[in-house]
Amino acid sequence: MEVNEQQVYEALGVEQPAQEQTPQETEQPQAQPPQGEMSLEQRRENAARRRRAETRAAIQEAVEAERSHARRDVEQVLRDAALRSPADGTPITNLEQYRAFKQAQQAKLAPRPQANPAMEAQVAAELAQIRQLNPNIRSVGDLLTMPRAKEFYQLVKRGNSFVDAYKLAHYDQLTQQAAAAARQQAQNLARSKGHLIAAAQRGKGAATVPAPEMDLFRAFNPQASEAAIQAYYNKYQGGK
Repeated sequence: MEVNEQQVYEALGVEQPAQEQTPQETEQPQAQPPQGEMSLEQRRENAARRRRAETRAAIQEAVEAERSHARRDVEQVLRDAALRSPADGTPITNLEQYRAFKQAQQAKLAPRPQANPAMEAQVAAELAQIRQLNPNIRSVGDLLTMPRAKEFYQLVKRGNSFVDAYKLAHYDQLTQQAAAAARQQAQNLARSKGHLIAAAQRGKGAATVPAPEMDLFRAFNPQASEAAIQAYYNKYQGGK
């Protein structure tokens, strides 16, 4: 007769242990929260977020309350001081008005630039010389807005006068103008009728050199005397 395991345990008078089930048999599916319901971790995170928001709101409220209290104290001090606006005499009762009051006081105390007649005269004289080279230059503002203003400014910073800085900044242009004038004069002289006609013209009365042409001669030949320039000009005039 075949004896099974259960009969052996019964013969020995002991209880047969329960058989172990495989992991597949014992593992039960974990309970999932119903659809739409938050998990425990989500609820904890939301609760922490609410606490942080409440804390920030409480801090902000306390700060605003302290600021309001301090503002009221300052305004009371200003009223007690009986300060008045220097502009219209109205009482100063808040911080904005007080700041404007302090700025007005500082503006009165700030040193103002003093006029320098000698410097102004020098600038006017130099502008007059530059105007002979370029009639469009009427003021220092014109010098600072002309096409070559940057080069002019740098030359002045290096110690050059306005006149020298203008000539250096426009050297090419002025040289071309002088060369063109010289060529024109040479052409006119080539068509002249000779020394006797020029002398006769001088005998009738020498023509005066116009100021712009006299300045142009001197700008590029400072050593030339007025008499030499006058003679050269009259010789040129005689050739017409």
